[in-house]
Amino acid sequence: MLEILEYASYLGMDPVEDKDLMWIAKEGLKAPLPEPWKPCKTAKKEIYYFNFQTGESIWEHPCDQHYKQVYMEEKAKKMRKSGKGQKPEDPGKGSKAGGAVMKFLNLPTRHGEKLKAETEVRFSPS
Repeated sequence: MLEILEYASYLGMDPVEDKDLMWIAKEGLKAPLPEPWKPCKTAKKEIYYFNFQTGESIWEHPCDQHYKQVYMEEKAKKMRKSGKGQKPEDPGKGSKAGGAVMKFLNLPTRHGEKLKAETEVRFSPS
């Protein structure tokens, strides 16, 4: 259960507010590694993912961005259904009046290291 909560936090989820969306974190943790990605280890035994067709290497599981997007879409649906009338805004856009900004800092990744970048998720009136 702890692993699910850590991954949910990594995706930007609130374990209380988004309890009904925890299926996304569970699904993301069980997601198989897509072909042609393979897990590899550095000399320090850190896991990274390597695409043997393109030569690309990444630290995040190749499906992590997909599950972050699924969460944002499901959160937006939930907010619209609840009557709050808000939807997630593209972080690259400027904040609209009345929008709340949530910042997630130093979130643990699936492998325990911390993200150093700051991510903003903006919610604004639809």
